[in-house]
Amino acid sequence: MSDEVYSNGIEYSLKVDRKYYNSLDIEGFSLMMKDPSYCYKFYWLEAIVKLVSEGIRETTFDEVINEMIANAWYSVREYHIHLSGMQLDGQVRDGLERAVIKLAELSGLPSSASKVEIKNAIKEHDKILKEAKEQLTNMVPYRALAGFFSRSKENADWGSIKRITAYIERVNRDVVLLPYTLGSSSKLKKEIHFEPAWMEMIQDNTVAILGWIQYEKVRWLQNNNPEVPGLVYKLAPMDEKMRKLGFVHKLWDGILEQNEIHDVFTDEVI
Repeated sequence: MSDEVYSNGIEYSLKVDRKYYNSLDIEGFSLMMKDPSYCYKFYWLEAIVKLVSEGIRETTFDEVINEMIANAWYSVREYHIHLSGMQLDGQVRDGLERAVIKLAELSGLPSSASKVEIKNAIKEHDKILKEAKEQLTNMVPYRALAGFFSRSKENADWGSIKRITAYIERVNRDVVLLPYTLGSSSKLKKEIHFEPAWMEMIQDNTVAILGWIQYEKVRWLQNNNPEVPGLVYKLAPMDEKMRKLGFVHKLWDGILEQNEIHDVFTDEVI
C-alpha cells in the first residue's frame, strides 16, 4: 500500500506497508516542516531521518544537534550560505549557522572536513559550544510534532518544556502514534525515543523522505540567498559520480514537470 506526502504541488510517494499503515498519521508527518521560522527545522528532521536509517532507536538532543551541525557545515563554510538570512544589524540570524561558525573558529577545520572530523571537533570544544547548542533545543524538537496535535482535544501548553513533554507523551499514548517521544532529562541530555513503526516506515522510504526534506530546505535557503546560483549543488561536497550531467538533467526534468521555474534575474519562465 502506498501513501503520498504533498508539498507545494509535488507528490512524494511513500511505500506504507499494511502492517503499520493504520497506526501512522502520514498527514501529520507531512506537516513536520510546515511554517518554519528558522532553517534548523529542516536540519532537525533530516538528522532524525538519517539516525533512524542507521537503526538508532534512542538518542539525545545532543547527538541530533551534532548531526545537524555536521550536515550544515559544508554549505555554511564553503559558500557562506545564510541558513535563515541576516538580522537588520548585520548579525547572523540562525542559531545553527552561528554554531557552525563558532566551531570553525575553534577548530580551524576546512569546509571539506568529513562528518567524523566535524563531530570529533564538536566533542573537543563541547563546553564552549554548549550555549549555542542549547539554544537549538528551545522549541524545534517540540514544534516539529505540532502537525500531529490537531487530533487531540487537549491544547498544547507551549509555556513549559516539562508540560509540553508530558503532553507529547499523552498524545502518543492516547491519540496518535508519534514518530518520537521525549525523556525527562533537561536540555542537551534530553532523550529521544523513536517509535518502532515509524522507524520501519522511515527506513523503507529514506530516499524519498530525504528528497522531500532537501526540496523544502533548498526552497527556504534559495529565498534567503537569492544571489547564490545552483544552491541545490552547494549543500554537500560532490564526488565525480555526482557531477555527471546526466543526473543534473534528470533532476531538472523532474522539477520542470511539476513546477514553473522563473529566471531569478529576468523573471522569465525557463
